[in-house]
Amino acid sequence: MLTHKLASATCSALAALMVCAVHADTPQWPQPLADYVGEDPACIAILDTRSDQYFIYNLPQCSRKLAPCSTFKVPHALIALETGVLGGPEHVRRWDGTVHEREVLNRDHDLASAIKFSVVWYFQDTAEDIGPERMQQALDRMDYGNRDISGGQRVFWLSSSLQTTAFQQIEFMRALDAGELPASRRNQAAVRDMILQDYRMPEAFEGALYGKTGSCRSEALDHGWFVGFLHRGEDRYAFAVNLVGEDQWGWNARQLAVRVLQDMR
Repeated sequence: MLTHKLASATCSALAALMVCAVHADTPQWPQPLADYVGEDPACIAILDTRSDQYFIYNLPQCSRKLAPCSTFKVPHALIALETGVLGGPEHVRRWDGTVHEREVLNRDHDLASAIKFSVVWYFQDTAEDIGPERMQQALDRMDYGNRDISGGQRVFWLSSSLQTTAFQQIEFMRALDAGELPASRRNQAAVRDMILQDYRMPEAFEGALYGKTGSCRSEALDHGWFVGFLHRGEDRYAFAVNLVGEDQWGWNARQLAVRVLQDMR
């Protein structure tokens, strides 16, 4: 994959955070990004994929390696389609009767609904069918995160061995948006369609937002992700937001990302 540079970046410290802006045409907000976030560590990283330039809030946090949690469902779905383990978005897996806390998990799911509702058991079963050898080969080809699946085939992306930074998440999402991943364009298009955020969005939101949440709980820390890309007119952006702290989940990161992207001009 390509890597992107912070072209002509100017940075200043703000409350022990790093805020970096690039060039005069960098997206602007009506208030400082610090006003969007709370006291817990937060990363906001946005790449203008046409100019190849970043806007970053809290560079140290954005450079921090974290488990991808359920954001891994995006590459996971692509790998499953590429290997033929899943036949398409309508591929159904049967619920085994295990009762989960979230009621929506307690039924059969196809791939599209498993992504939408973040159905962990669906992807755990899929991971077993893919197998460690094919999974490792796919992550190596995609250069996804640290590519470490040693934590176990059913859990390596959940507070375990696989880790990634916000910048690595963005590079994956940029490549998916452009159809440049080492996978068929048809399967990349299918995955893109499944992560379109067409629910619980502000009426005034401009553009088409694509993304995936992720949440991890561990004794050391809780953290949440929202990663994806935005089409707004002719403009194209890839982004990653993460939050670290007690009860910080993917939905919190999504809400933060939507506010920031909605106000971006």
